[in-house]
Order: sequence, then structure tokens, then C-alpha cells
Amino acid sequence: MKTVDQLQPNYAPVYAAALYPKLAKIFQKHGYALAVHGSLARDFDLIAVPWGETVSSPESVIKEVSDGYVIHQVGEPQAKRYGRVAYSISVGFGDCGLDLSFFPKTV
Repeated sequence: MKTVDQLQPNYAPVYAAALYPKLAKIFQKHGYALAVHGSLARDFDLIAVPWGETVSSPESVIKEVSDGYVIHQVGEPQAKRYGRVAYSISVGFGDCGLDLSFFPKTV
């Protein structure tokens, strides 16, 4: 894994600032709190945490985001530590990406 010092400058901070408010609104509608994490050096890292009374499936959220923006899922979701499921999302023409992890609903 590269350190932050080894990564090339890119547009991650720009699309992070542009996309986050609209994405957060969609996630909130589906019962999730959306948080930014990571360095924003390679991609835009987001964590979706179940927060509302009713929580949609990650697939439902990804579909709504994909239908509303030039965004599409790349590959299959991956199981991660602590029960997270991670999705790689391509933004626009593939120059930028989202690393989106959903924490499981636990009740």
C-alpha cells in the first residue's frame, strides 16, 4: 500500500466536496448516516452507518445513486471487517471513484 506521500495529486477533494451533500441526503432518506473517512488521496472513502428506524438494503441505495448520477458499481461487493460490505463506485468517466462501505443493521 502506498503512503499518502507517494500518491499523485488528483481531483478527489473536488468531487468529495461536490458529491457529499447530495449523497448524504439520499443515504439519510434510506436510514443511513454518511461519513467521510480516509485521506481522499486516491478515492473518496465513505461509510454508511444504519441510523434511522427503517434502513434500506445497500443495493437499494446504490441503485438510487446510480440512477441519479453518472455513477456505476465496479465489480462485486466485498465483505470487510466488522460486517461491513464495501462497494467500488466509478464516478463520471472513471477518473474518480468512491469506496463505499455499509455497516450492517444489527437489531
